Amino acid sequence: MARFRVHEPAVALTDLLIGVESGFFAVLLARAGGADAGRPRAAVAIRRWFVVLFAATSLAAIAGGALHGLFPDRDARGRLRLWRVSLGSIGISGLAGWGIAAVIALPTAAAQRLLAALAAAHAAYLVGLARTNPPYLVAIAVYLPGAAALALALLTRLRHPAMRAPAVVGLTGLGLTFGAAVVQIRRIAIHPRLFDHNATYHAIQAVAIGGFYAAARGFIRPRRF
Repeated sequence: MARFRVHEPAVALTDLLIGVESGFFAVLLARAGGADAGRPRAAVAIRRWFVVLFAATSLAAIAGGALHGLFPDRDARGRLRLWRVSLGSIGISGLAGWGIAAVIALPTAAAQRLLAALAAAHAAYLVGLARTNPPYLVAIAVYLPGAAALALALLTRLRHPAMRAPAVVGLTGLGLTFGAAVVQIRRIAIHPRLFDHNATYHAIQAVAIGGFYAAARGFIRPRRF
């Protein structure tokens, strides 16, 4: 009888941590929709896009944890589907970044036109992903513009007293996200074997996700969580 083994346990477990954390935040924000009747339309839209962001992040992290923990061999059967799920979810996270940025920084009509075009572009990305096996850098290239757009949108809110605090928290989360990416690219590790650069990246990203949730609460001003 074959023994069950988890490969790269620190990487897999920290990915799972992000998946559970993000999924929990997605559920909290989705449940907060019961108070939407008392909120401005922009706050409702921001809440919904944050739900998409956290749900997509959760799915990407859980798929990534399974890839690292169960399918370390790039040619293993069953890996390709998980790989596509992970990369597709990262792309949707990028779209959510665009969505939050557009609602925060643009008039309603302009935001709707921009997001319609971006949704079509991301749909094309998902269709192409279903037929190919692209490298991880492709998903990052799709994700980064949305993250950059969100950073610019948050910067424009720093002048508004009512939005300054969540904007600062959101920018801090983005700063941690980009810093975590540098850690991963430069292979900076807490421990080269027990807690490598990927696990270190995940640990920093988990803190950043907490910052995004705090920013979401500030923007939508929920009555009770």
